[in-house]
Amino acid sequence: PLTTIGNLPYRRVCKRLGADITCGEMALAGNLLQGMPSEWALLRRHASEDIFGVQICGSQIDVMARCAEVLGDNINVDFVDINIGCPIDLVTNKGAGSALLERKQRFYDVVTSTRKALNPQIPLTIKVRTGRSEQAPTVHKMFPEFESWGVSAVAIHGRSRLQRYSRDADWAYIDKCSRLTNLPVIGNGDVYNYEEYYDHLEHTGVATCMLA
Repeated sequence: PLTTIGNLPYRRVCKRLGADITCGEMALAGNLLQGMPSEWALLRRHASEDIFGVQICGSQIDVMARCAEVLGDNINVDFVDINIGCPIDLVTNKGAGSALLERKQRFYDVVTSTRKALNPQIPLTIKVRTGRSEQAPTVHKMFPEFESWGVSAVAIHGRSRLQRYSRDADWAYIDKCSRLTNLPVIGNGDVYNYEEYYDHLEHTGVATCMLA
């Protein structure tokens, strides 16, 4: 889910180059419910995308639940992902994205309400960061609980909210988190070539890697 980059033509190229799974750009749940054409365009799927998901973002429990219900009834997807990783002020100032990592009860309520409202045949996944600060990562404390929340897989970007995209992703921390759950864990951050991809698969507990 590369915002402003991971559009449909880009994903078609990724599929030609061997990507197994593709995901639409992050869409704001509130904008989807308002019927904004530009937001709904982010959910378009190409025929070549054989395993395709969409990613939604929001912090209002009722909005996220209603959005999940609408998506499950109206579009053809293989999974729905909740963005709990976006560090951009426009998103976090509204309590969404990586801001939810600091509000565990709201995080839990958003995930469980979305899961309850979504078509039961559609898996729900989440994407997280390490926490607010790289000096004090916190998300590992929640990894053992995610399965009981109704989550089917977790992607983790090895940077904190405050890091945004600076400095190296912490793959040792990703590895630590991957060993705290029975769920498939997808590692993310600084995967620039196939050697790094296979190195992460061999030396960490991740199921696969995400380019995002």
